[in-house]
Amino acid sequence: MLPFPPSASPPGASDRRDRKRSASGRLRVVIGHAPDGGPVHLDLTEAADGGIGPHGVVAGSGAAELLRALVHGLAAGHSPDEVTFVLLDAESGAFGALDRLPHTAVLLDGARPDLLPRLIEVLEGELALRKRLLVAAGCSSHREYLRLTANHPPMPALVLACHGFPALLAGRPALLDLFRRIGWLGRARGLHLLLAGTELTEAGLHDLTTYFGYRIALPGAPDLLLGSPAARSLPPGHGFLSSGPGVLSTDPGVLSTGSGLPSAGPGSHAGAVGPLPFRFADAPGSLPAPLTTGPPPTHRTWLPPLDEAPTLDELAGPVVTDTDQTPRFADHTLHGALQVPIAILDKPREHRRDIIWLPAAGNVAIVGAPGSGRTTLLRTLILSLALSHTTPDVRILAPSSIAADYRQLPLVHGVLGPPAGAAQPRPGGSVGSVPGDQQPPPAHGIADVSTAADDARRDLYALLDDPQGDTVLMIDGWAEFWDARPDWHDLLLQIAERGTARGLHLVATATSWSDFDPRFAEHFASRLELRLTDPADSAIDPAVAATVPPDQPGRGIVPAPGTPAGALHFLATRPELAATPHADLLAALRTDHCAECGFTYRSIAPAEVPSRLRTTGSRFAAALLAATDLRRRPAPDVWSALEYTCHVRDMLRAQRDRLALALAVDNPSFTPMGRDERPVRDAYNTQDPHTVLTELDQAAEALAAAFEALSPAELARTGTYNWPRPATRTLLWIGRHTLHETVHHTLDITRQSPPRTP
Repeated sequence: MLPFPPSASPPGASDRRDRKRSASGRLRVVIGHAPDGGPVHLDLTEAADGGIGPHGVVAGSGAAELLRALVHGLAAGHSPDEVTFVLLDAESGAFGALDRLPHTAVLLDGARPDLLPRLIEVLEGELALRKRLLVAAGCSSHREYLRLTANHPPMPALVLACHGFPALLAGRPALLDLFRRIGWLGRARGLHLLLAGTELTEAGLHDLTTYFGYRIALPGAPDLLLGSPAARSLPPGHGFLSSGPGVLSTDPGVLSTGSGLPSAGPGSHAGAVGPLPFRFADAPGSLPAPLTTGPPPTHRTWLPPLDEAPTLDELAGPVVTDTDQTPRFADHTLHGALQVPIAILDKPREHRRDIIWLPAAGNVAIVGAPGSGRTTLLRTLILSLALSHTTPDVRILAPSSIAADYRQLPLVHGVLGPPAGAAQPRPGGSVGSVPGDQQPPPAHGIADVSTAADDARRDLYALLDDPQGDTVLMIDGWAEFWDARPDWHDLLLQIAERGTARGLHLVATATSWSDFDPRFAEHFASRLELRLTDPADSAIDPAVAATVPPDQPGRGIVPAPGTPAGALHFLATRPELAATPHADLLAALRTDHCAECGFTYRSIAPAEVPSRLRTTGSRFAAALLAATDLRRRPAPDVWSALEYTCHVRDMLRAQRDRLALALAVDNPSFTPMGRDERPVRDAYNTQDPHTVLTELDQAAEALAAAFEALSPAELARTGTYNWPRPATRTLLWIGRHTLHETVHHTLDITRQSPPRTP
């Protein structure tokens, strides 16, 4: 046994009085006590500063305990801006609770081997960052830079402590290459390797020995560490500290660039030769509160992986309520910009994350396997646009794959039916989608068999000729849509080629890049690639695509020219707010709105109702004038243009009677007008068009005058409206609903013209 005194100072008993320590006091930590009772310090600085660093190795029984003591001692004597740790453990438990230290950038153990590639990228970026900082400061080394810390960003010493490093390096050439680069460049850039293992072999050292400035041999350490069998006879808790050629410091217990045994008398270690024996003590079982509650480092090395998707407001800033109680992004620069936050971009090499601002203008392609989050991305895009844009400036033609609640968002101007062409029929004698109702209204005997897709195609062709604001066409499942609708091919190609200049923008999802016709390849300005069924099919980078997690929808990659891999990972935003779940946000944005014609009830101010009603006659006169055959039904169950006009005339008269009843009686129940029976009973199709238009204009004027006479209190009076199902409605709602009927049925007449063909 070696004669050690009973008293021992704890590890980390280095001087903490002066944080702006001299070079000789920096990165010095007590690791144990010599046979004469003097403390043994390990100085991780390089020889020019009187140390034996920057890199070293610990081997033998008790390596984990000594590693903990070293890290704890450095943390106790230095602030997070002076030293930071990256802790690697081939198994688990070697570092205990040291991840709680503010100095610890990251602790990776055997439970997360998947994060090693990320760590390699982070540390490669750290090496590059430190080089840039040194060049900017006009310094050639980390020690020179530290003299200028008052004028430059902090650059703490980074200690990469690795327990079980032979196992970690086995089969990981990229990690070994990183260790070699740190071994070569760390001296100048302030990075230190502290490698530990219970058993070491020549092969396990992977020729890293040339970088080691010191070696610590514990019981059972291999002979190759010291070049002798001295460690074989060491009792537990004891070791030898050895360094390269040189002499010991005259400072008691401080081993400099020499190696050897101390002399017999304490306080005089000069002139001795051979390894320095010492007894080490474990770090405390628990961390003192001041260590774990200290300030975080100014310089952050580790960036956690993309595990949790951000919310919309976490990227775009707070959401406020505007004057009509609708949620909006508070940042007014987002309003009307057609550019919304869609995902967070991971840049571990640069130690930061950026926001992917997706421009809806310019066409967007989203490709991913089933379950990769394609449809959710479309929902996020819709909500982002709804929080930053208003109708009619922006309209969305949404796919039928979105939830029904989205169809009541004011921006949703239409819903494109299933790819097979089985779009939902809209009731021919009624407004196609009744706002405020979760389910489509029941049919009333007359069903429009013309598909919503045909109507949408006609409208989009018209917008190419006569642009009106911006329209975003979303197709979820390109291959199915393309195969099922050959009559759309020319239109889609025209939108891709010239739609952006005309306010028409295409957002398409697909399961593979090969789903797109080659003619579209150059027309997608933005490309998002989610997880693919086969990463080899990646149009960005197959190797990077293979690293997209298979069980995390919303994860994907985007091209990143200039980066080593040529691509970066992203995680799509959740379609909700931090304090507002998805369903609640939808409810707040949802309003009485018709997805088919784009009419939004809330957009009509009470004072506008009379003037808008007075335009009804002229709008229907223009629609009838453009109709090819006033009395022809496009299909047996679809009204003719004249029948629609007769219906609106009778509806205006019925609404006038309902207003009078609601003013005379509290909350009356309005009798249905018999909309389904009237076309046959009153022979709509035999009536004179001129007479009908005159009567419609008179009915609109009478109703407008009635609304004009109502006070705010009278507009708030209620009645039970029985279509499509009984509900209590205010007179203001009835006025807005009446306007909706006139707008929608004008559209019904206009759409009876034959669809445009290419």
